[in-house]
Order: sequence, then C-alpha cells, then structure tokens
Amino acid sequence: MRALILCAALALGACIAPSVVDPADRAVDLNSAELVWQAAMPSDVPGTYVSTELSGPLAAALRMLVYLFEADGHYTGAALFDDAPPHFEVLTGMWELTAAGLVLDGGPPGRIEVAPDGSLRLSSDEGRVVLRREASH
Repeated sequence: MRALILCAALALGACIAPSVVDPADRAVDLNSAELVWQAAMPSDVPGTYVSTELSGPLAAALRMLVYLFEADGHYTGAALFDDAPPHFEVLTGMWELTAAGLVLDGGPPGRIEVAPDGSLRLSSDEGRVVLRREASH
C-alpha cells in the first residue's frame, strides 16, 4: 500500500538508524490478531485513524501513524519517526480503493481489511499497520 511505501521510503531516505526499543514494545496491542478481518469496501475507509500496531520494516523507523481519509478521496496523515530527536512528517494526497487494494497517490495497491469495530489493517511488503478508528466529531 502506498501509505506503507511512503512511510518506508521516508524512513530509508532519512537514513534513520534502527531504534533500541523493540518494535513489539512501541505500540499498544489491542489483540488485533483476535479480530475478524474482511476485505474493506470504499465506505469503510473514510475516518480518522491512529496506529495501534506496526510490524515489519516500518516498525524499525516509526513510532506511530495518524491518518484522516476523507470520503471525497483526499487523505492526510502524520508519521512519528523514531529518530534523535523524534519528529513528525506529514503526508497528504489522494486515496482510492480499487479491486487490487488501497492506492495512494497513484502508487502500487496495498491490501486493506476492516474489522467489525471499524479498525483497518493495511499490509504490503513493507510491513503491516493496524489503525484504530477514532470517534468522529
């Protein structure tokens, strides 16, 4: 997925050294493995999300992700990089859900799944991110 690839590219481009904190200890695990995941529909995506789980190469460089996906196809997000000092980088662009998966800014598609609680799970070769849906206001 483009979000994962963007974050990984930013991490590699910034030459961030691996963290001394074990990736498993970085985020709250809400037992996402116990959730029942299914393919996401376009109506499942709009909302505000905060990462609860990061795994794979992404976890070596990121502490958390926050995304706002709007129904009109715009998105914005922030990635908290585990650098010295830690810092946020902002992402913004267009999203689309195709038969192949979630596409950000015309990039390669990534797998996107939804759980009954509205959480999203995004997966690609760069890793996996579980995002908890925040209450809308």
